[in-house]
Amino acid sequence: MKRLERLTALLTFLQSKRFTGIKEIKEKFGISERTIYRDIKSLDEAGVPVSFEKDKGYFILDRHYLPPMAFTLEEAKSFIFVEQLARKYIDAEIFRDFSSALEKIRNKLKNYQLEDLETIEPNVKAYIDPRYTPRYLKLIEQACSAGKVLTIKYKDIRGNQTKRTIEPIGITFYSQVWHIIAFCRLRNDYRDFSLSRIIEAEITSEYIQKKRLNLSEYIQKLQKEEID
Repeated sequence: MKRLERLTALLTFLQSKRFTGIKEIKEKFGISERTIYRDIKSLDEAGVPVSFEKDKGYFILDRHYLPPMAFTLEEAKSFIFVEQLARKYIDAEIFRDFSSALEKIRNKLKNYQLEDLETIEPNVKAYIDPRYTPRYLKLIEQACSAGKVLTIKYKDIRGNQTKRTIEPIGITFYSQVWHIIAFCRLRNDYRDFSLSRIIEAEITSEYIQKKRLNLSEYIQKLQKEEID
């Protein structure tokens, strides 16, 4: 990647987050800390108000500094693949939000890019099993974001139904299904609930009071248990 291209990509990366750590930039662009400092200085000299906060990272001081959105042709094509996966693996509510965002992105494309998209679009499809109907993904995301307790009616692998009060810590996707990781008050431990087995779900007005593991910590705990 040429330096000008990297500087543009770095600016976009910084704008995509509230704070961006040096480690994240190194992993994203494969460059040294010395190069990062030099690139940040170049952005600053070009008038980009980049600032740094200890223990958090870099951020754009003035959030109104947004250059015109532009996409390469290959970036524009990638939206088609993402849209097909989104159509299959997220629920109707979130897909409506995604479609609205995608329309705004399309509005920024040039005519030749739209023409190319319209050519390839009919040739990319993700065929959906009609039995797979993801539900409650939006509701669970809202509970996680708000830090609120959920009540669910859940059917286990044997077909037994139980009512649970759970404290969600995150959402993950594996084995073609979304899962919610939560502290289950019935079992007094962390549990993995498949969204495909949730029969009913409701957000309560109760906020999670106790400090729980976050999703990364939970996954690390599982990995450690497997090694031990």
